[in-house]
This record gives sequence, C-alpha cells and structure tokens, in this order.
Amino acid sequence: MTNLLNISKKNTLRISDSVYDTIKSAIITHDLPPGYHLSVPSLAKKMGVSRSPIRESVQKLISEGLAYEKPRQGAYVSKFETKDLLPAFQVRLVLDGLAAKLSAVHVTKKLISKLEKIMLAHRNAIDNRDPDKYTNADIQFHTALLDNSNNPLLKEMAKSVYYQIYAAMKTRAAPLGPEVTYQDHMLIFNAVVNAREVEAEIAARDHVEHIIARVLEISEEDT
Repeated sequence: MTNLLNISKKNTLRISDSVYDTIKSAIITHDLPPGYHLSVPSLAKKMGVSRSPIRESVQKLISEGLAYEKPRQGAYVSKFETKDLLPAFQVRLVLDGLAAKLSAVHVTKKLISKLEKIMLAHRNAIDNRDPDKYTNADIQFHTALLDNSNNPLLKEMAKSVYYQIYAAMKTRAAPLGPEVTYQDHMLIFNAVVNAREVEAEIAARDHVEHIIARVLEISEEDT
C-alpha cells in the first residue's frame, strides 16, 4: 500500500482525501481483499498517518458500501455476491444511459481515439483470455463515457455505484460474459463516435438491462 507520508507533507489539508483514495483503490484492485479487517491502528501505521484520517476514510467507505461494520469488532472490506448488485445496476440503468447520451453530444476526436484504444484492449483481453485486462477495459470504457459527459453532478452521483460494481468485478461477480459485454460496448461505441445521442442512450440502457436480467436469473437460481 502507498505510504502517504510524503503526500501529507505537501498538502496537509488534503490528507483525508489522499488516505481515502488510497484505501478505496486498494479495495477495488483487491490489494485489500473482501473480508480484510480495516484496523484503524494498523492502517495508520502502514500509511504513516494519524488515526483520524483513517477513521474518517473507513466511515466513508462504509457509507458507500465498500466496507461494513461488525459490532465491537471494527470494519471489514465488503464481499459482493452477484445478486447483491441488483440495486446498483438499477441505478446504473439511468446513469449509464445519460453518460452515453451526453458523450455523444460532446464527442471529440480525443474521445474517439481513447475509446478505440479501449475497445482494442478489450478485444485482445478476451482473445487472450485475460480476465484482469478484460475487467480493466470494461471499467475504462464506462469511465471514459462518464468523464466525457461534461456533467460533474452525474460523475459525483455515479461514484459510489461504480465503486461497488468495480470491486465486485474484481471478484468475478460481474454477471455478463466477456463476449456479450464486448458486443454491447461496440453498439454504444458506434453510436457515441457517430454523435447519435438517442441511439447511444438506448444502447447503454440495453446493456444494463442485459446485466439486470442476468442478475435476476442468478438470484432465482440461488433460491
């Protein structure tokens, strides 16, 4: 885990944000795996900071669903099951549709180039059966659309939802297979780069609808 001592010296007013971002990133990438005990004293020692920003960060992660608290035992990294993701994907149905639509409205050569590289990496990861690179490409695709939406409020609202799903994807809890996801992304890609905003929104919503349908199937199989 990154030591934040140098960061804190440079900008003490932002140390809480730095600590939070570091722990959150470690959860998403599974450097801190599901079930990991988020011990405030231990994390403070490892990161070279006081306990206060650690405690604040852990509480924020709990509020976002990336961690949970056991009475008298402390906080632990959340473990996601596919069926637990239904509420997050229901929210993403709206957020992803709007992000794709706005990206098509504000499409640039820079975005097109970025999406082309992501789609190529996505295809190569599938062909090479590399789940980590495939997951990263999936995340990068949706993040690029969100970043290009030119809507700061949309990005802020999407944060906690996306973080939960990204953490789950690292545990292979994402419900759609790589090829289906790729084909869905290709439809979104074609609509966005050609500035077809209505088509982009529909394609993005259809993609999430496919995921929701699969989540419901898995939930029924588990009952």
